[in-house]
Amino acid sequence: MLSVAALAGDVPAPTSLAGVAKKDVLSPADEAAITAFVELHATTLNTGDATAWPKARLKLLADVSGVSGRRATPLFREIYAETLIPRLKIMLAESSTPRRIAAAQITGGLGTDSAVSLLSRRITPTQEPDEAVRVWTAASIRPLISQTNVTPSRLNRTIRNLGQAAVSEPSWPVLRQQLETLVAATVNTRGDEAGQDALMKIGREQQAAVFAKAIERLQSGDLEMLLVIEPHMRRVQSQFLDQNDEQMLRDQARDTVPSLGKLYDAVLTNWDAIRANERMSQLAGRTLEKSEVMIVLMDNHLSGKQQSSEPIYEQSITKNDKAAVEAGKAKWGAIANGRAYK
Repeated sequence: MLSVAALAGDVPAPTSLAGVAKKDVLSPADEAAITAFVELHATTLNTGDATAWPKARLKLLADVSGVSGRRATPLFREIYAETLIPRLKIMLAESSTPRRIAAAQITGGLGTDSAVSLLSRRITPTQEPDEAVRVWTAASIRPLISQTNVTPSRLNRTIRNLGQAAVSEPSWPVLRQQLETLVAATVNTRGDEAGQDALMKIGREQQAAVFAKAIERLQSGDLEMLLVIEPHMRRVQSQFLDQNDEQMLRDQARDTVPSLGKLYDAVLTNWDAIRANERMSQLAGRTLEKSEVMIVLMDNHLSGKQQSSEPIYEQSITKNDKAAVEAGKAKWGAIANGRAYK
């Protein structure tokens, strides 16, 4: 019998792998078709002109993502990834930024342990100096979280590593994507046998650590952290409102409220710099308003109280009214230092 490599040399690349992707058993001819398909489109992705390579990206993703990807068997994904990843690895190391982004996107669609491993090796500035590629590396890990073909141990390790990278990530766009991926881990729906609870716990722990660090950085004068903190607060609030596990709710409140309480000091410390930038003033105001709502929500649950609040910090900052923020700090910031959160 001819080897797969020999067959691939004689077989023209198919226009699609849809028929092969559904199979639970692959013949040498099927594997040869995969090799020919990958060779054609990966080469085009890496060397094709501005018209050709984006089409190659779509071709390489077509049978593993979206509606078509739901029909791809675990065996097909493994063989496809085994054939494609060595080429993607080279591209991520050597190609232009747009093609490297495309390689990261394709990797995120593969749904295998090897795909997770490839992306996890490019999540820090040392591993991947290109900020734009790091943005897409973080984003491309997200679809892999829902793939039950990916083993829990590999995902757990990657999410821990991602959280550790996010703590010291210098770029706010990258950090925002990293937090979004930690959110995906925190609310994953993988099921009991695929490690759902363990991944949720790791996601929550890493998210809390990164969120706390972002607030520390804001207090130290890094105003761009407002671009991370403000949108992420919606995610944290949704997580709190959408779960029913009492221990999870208590843990999340204890992890989150102390960090939120520090936001008042962070804004007051950087008052003049925030006031000098209209966008940052608006973001700081909205951040404090969301913070107060979340402190009340979480503390009421933890303490059984019926506190309420109608924060108006955006207006206060716009009017240069420090007194309102100082009053918020005295009332709500103090809660974060209470015994319940120690």
